[in-house]
Amino acid sequence: MEHLLVAKLALIAGVGVGAQWLAWRLHAPAVILLALGGILIGPVLGWLRPAEDFGPMLGPFVGLSVAVILFEGGLNLKLRELRSVGTAVPRLLFLAAPITWGLTALAGHYVAGFSWSIAILVGALLVITGPTVIGPLLRQAKLERDTSAMLKWEGILNDPLGAILAVLVFEALTAAHADTPARFAIGAAVGIAVAAAVGLGLGLGFAWLTRRGHIAEFLKAPALIGLVAAAYALGNAVQAEAGLIAVTLLGACLANKGLASIEQIRRFKEYVGVLLVSALFVVLAATLEAGMLAELDWGIAGFVLLLLFAIRPLSVWLATLGGGLDWRRRLLVGWIAPRGIVVVAVTGVFAPALARQGYAGAEALVPLAFAVVFATVVAHGATVKWLGRRLGLAAGPEHGVLIVGATPWSTHLAQALRNLGLPVLLADTNPHHLVAAEEAGLDTFCGEILSELADQRLDLTRFEHLVAATDNDAYNALVASQFAPELGTNRTFQLASHPEVEPQELRQGARGRELISAELDSDQLDARLAEGWTFGCQRIAKGKAPVWKEEDATAVAWISPGGEVHFRSAEAKFAPGDGDAVLIFAAPRQRERLQDCARLRKRRARKEEAGG
Repeated sequence: MEHLLVAKLALIAGVGVGAQWLAWRLHAPAVILLALGGILIGPVLGWLRPAEDFGPMLGPFVGLSVAVILFEGGLNLKLRELRSVGTAVPRLLFLAAPITWGLTALAGHYVAGFSWSIAILVGALLVITGPTVIGPLLRQAKLERDTSAMLKWEGILNDPLGAILAVLVFEALTAAHADTPARFAIGAAVGIAVAAAVGLGLGLGFAWLTRRGHIAEFLKAPALIGLVAAAYALGNAVQAEAGLIAVTLLGACLANKGLASIEQIRRFKEYVGVLLVSALFVVLAATLEAGMLAELDWGIAGFVLLLLFAIRPLSVWLATLGGGLDWRRRLLVGWIAPRGIVVVAVTGVFAPALARQGYAGAEALVPLAFAVVFATVVAHGATVKWLGRRLGLAAGPEHGVLIVGATPWSTHLAQALRNLGLPVLLADTNPHHLVAAEEAGLDTFCGEILSELADQRLDLTRFEHLVAATDNDAYNALVASQFAPELGTNRTFQLASHPEVEPQELRQGARGRELISAELDSDQLDARLAEGWTFGCQRIAKGKAPVWKEEDATAVAWISPGGEVHFRSAEAKFAPGDGDAVLIFAAPRQRERLQDCARLRKRRARKEEAGG
C-alpha cells in the first residue's frame, strides 16, 4: 500500500510539472492543462482517487498548500505600489466585492436555479479572484505598472477575504454556531483582527531576528515555511480560515521590511508555490466524478456568461465611480477577473458537507467552480494582451532590450537595434557616458539599475533581453545574475571577461551568457569601433547561407520577421533562418556587403504591407 501511495505522489508531481512545461511551450494557461491532467488520471483512467488515497490528510494538505501560495503572493505586495494607485484597490476590495457578491447571488438563484442559501454561498465564493492565475496573466500581457498593480493587489487580497466570507456563510448555513447574529458577527470580526495581528506579529518578529543575525542564512527559507504553517494554524484557531489572512499579511509584512535576503526567499517560495499549485489543481480535478458533470446545464452556462460579461464589469464600474480612474482602466479591470485554486479548494471542502446536510444543488458546486475557472482563465487569458494594447494600457512593444553600461560600442549597438524597430533602453550610472546616446535620441536611464529607484521609475516588464556591457566584469556578472531569474538565463548576456579575469573564476550561476564570443571584451569592441568598424544588416535570402568573413565581421544577433531578437552567444548555436535580419559588426572593407538597418526595416515593412 505504501509503495502505491508513493507512486501516486510521483504521478501527481509528474503530471503537474509536465502540464506546467507544456503550458510554457505552448504559451497556454497552465491552469487548464493542469485540470485536464487531473481529470485524465482521476475520473477518466481511475489512477488517482484523492478521497480514498489520502483520506483525512487531503483537507489539511489543501489548506496548508493554499496558505503557502497566499504567503508567496503576499511577498509581492509592496506598499509603494498601493500608494501609486490611490483608492482603486480599496474600492475593488470593499465596494466591488460586496456588489459582486450580491449580483452573483441573484444570478445564482434566478438563472442557475440554486436555492437562496446555495446562491448566497456561491456569490461569496466567486468574490475570490486568484493570484495563481493573475500573476502569469499579467506577465504575459505586459500591462502598464498601475493597472498591473491594481489587479495584482486585488487578486492577492481578495483570496483570503473571499475565503473568510464564504466560511462565514457556510457556518451560518450549517448552524455551526449558537450565538445571535450580532454576537456571531462581532466574534468573526474579532477573530479576523486577531489573525491579522498574528500574521503581522510573526512577520515583524522574523524581520527582527533576521536583521540581528539570529537566523542562519541556510535556515531562513525552512524557518519561513514553519512560520507560515504556524500562522495558518494560529489564525484558524481563532476563526475558521482566518489563517489565510494571517499568512498573506505575514508575506506582505516581510515584503516591506527591506530585508537583504528577501529576493532569495521570494524566489524559493515561488518555486514551492508553482509545485503546490500544480499538485493542487491535479488533485482537485481528480476528485471530479462523471455524476458531477451531469449537474451542469444551460442554467449554469447562462450564469457563467452573466458572471463574465455583466456582473464583473458592472461591479467594477459602480465601485470606481468618482474614484479618479479613467474609463480605459475601468474597462480593463472590469473585464479581468480570473478565478483560480482557492475557489476550487474552498468549494471542494464545502460541497460535500452541504450535500450531507441535504442542501439541494450542493452537488453542482464543484463542477461549477471548475467551469468558472475554465471560462474565466480562457476568456481573460486570451484577450488581456489584445485589450491592453487596444486601450493603450500595455507596457510597450515586446522583444525590448535593456543594455546596462553606455560604452561607445554599446551605444552604437543600441542605435542599431533601435533602427531595426526594437525598443531599447540604455542605462548607466554616469551621466557623461549617456551624452552620446541622448544626442542620438535613444531612451536612457541615469542611475543604478539594481536600485529601488530604477524599480520605481522603470517598467522593466517591457524588456525581454538584458545585455550587461560595462567595462567592469564583476558588475556585469552581478547585473546578469540579478535579472536571469526573471528574464531567463537564455536571455541574459554579458560581454566577455577581460584577460586578467578568467571566466571560470566566476561560477556559472553567477554570470550571464557571453555575448558574441569568449574573446571580445569591452576594450576590444571599443578599439574596433575606433578603427572604423560599424553596424550593418544582412537579410538571409531563402535557401542561401549568410555570407561574411569572421575576421572582418562579427554577427551579434538576428531578428526574426516577427521582431524577436536572438543574440549570439558562445554557448549556443548561431542559426538565423530564411527572412531573418542579421545584425553584423563589421570592418570598413565589409560595408559594401551590408545594408543599412533602418532601410532594411522600412523595406521589409513595405513588403509586408504589399503582401510580398
